[in-house]
Amino acid sequence: MSLSPVVRVRRLTRLAWRLAWRSLGFDKTVYVEDRIPEYKNYWRSAARMVGAEFTEVTESIWRVTRGNAKTTIAAHVTEADNPVVLEIAGDKELMIGIATECGVPVPTVGSYTLEDTNRVVGELPWANGSFVVKPAGGSSSGVGITTHIETPREYRKAALLASLFADRFLVERMIAGESCRLLFLEGKFVHAVRRRGERVSCDGKSTLEQLIRTSRGGGSRKVRDRTTAVTLAQQGLGFDTVPREGLSILTRSIPLSIVDFNEVRTEYNETITDLVGPALVDELGKIVARLDGKFVGVDILTIDPSVSLAQSGGVFLEVNTTPGIHHHYHNDHDRAEHPVAARLLERLLIRSELAGAESETPLSGEEVLSGE
Repeated sequence: MSLSPVVRVRRLTRLAWRLAWRSLGFDKTVYVEDRIPEYKNYWRSAARMVGAEFTEVTESIWRVTRGNAKTTIAAHVTEADNPVVLEIAGDKELMIGIATECGVPVPTVGSYTLEDTNRVVGELPWANGSFVVKPAGGSSSGVGITTHIETPREYRKAALLASLFADRFLVERMIAGESCRLLFLEGKFVHAVRRRGERVSCDGKSTLEQLIRTSRGGGSRKVRDRTTAVTLAQQGLGFDTVPREGLSILTRSIPLSIVDFNEVRTEYNETITDLVGPALVDELGKIVARLDGKFVGVDILTIDPSVSLAQSGGVFLEVNTTPGIHHHYHNDHDRAEHPVAARLLERLLIRSELAGAESETPLSGEEVLSGE
């Protein structure tokens, strides 16, 4: 599909605005490309842990060697997956289809273009919840994504934003749940993190509004904000609900500090590896197996990672085949007991050793001609 002159101008304008915004220092988001020294430390330390040598090729490209084995790393990008797997994983629409075929719940309403706007506005069930619009590909780190869409006007703005990054964009239902990422290495679950929302512990006497007000420090601070209302409503709860004693209720799916719903980048702030149940691992492992990704971060929304998405009412969002390992270092336990970089580096070096051993076996003329 060729881009119209109007769309081209919009995209160029958006790009110029984004570059100016960052150059002037107003964009405070820390992207992976801003973390080169941090990543150098991860890989240097990992090389030491696995008994390998770390060498700088350039400021952001490094080579790790151990005997005849070697692998090259560029910041967060490794040799774990081939370009075809990366291409498949980057197509959000395709991955939603794969997840659906695997029987994993997804939030997607449909895939549309900017030309579909009037039709979509007329068809979306505005009275039944909020929506999300995201580019079907060509973006990352929250770029081009708008959440908490509740009116046709908000949808039109969100569709325009998403169209600046991809010809097609996905429309999804807003789901009450915390953003979680489960990390798989060669098909095995190794680590998990989440962006913790706001929760309250129930005493069996207080309403949720009272509990929320207390958790937010009391006073006149706003309690009935948009995100809190959506989070409660999707759980069949309200501000006047009095839950039974002992329950922990998710009252806001994102941190209280997030009040703008345009291009919000997920920043994971809690390790939850020990909370993840086998049913969820098995469920998401089907997607990883279908993709055949070797180092994959599976992004989901869920209230309870101890059970499957089908049981918790959660959904699959997307996969990342170059997952930023900085998301997985929150405390000393992560660094010592779950050294994600070291585990990945060990597998990359073993793969190199095996490939080297195979290449040393000479082929006969007949094998070359037959393709064996």
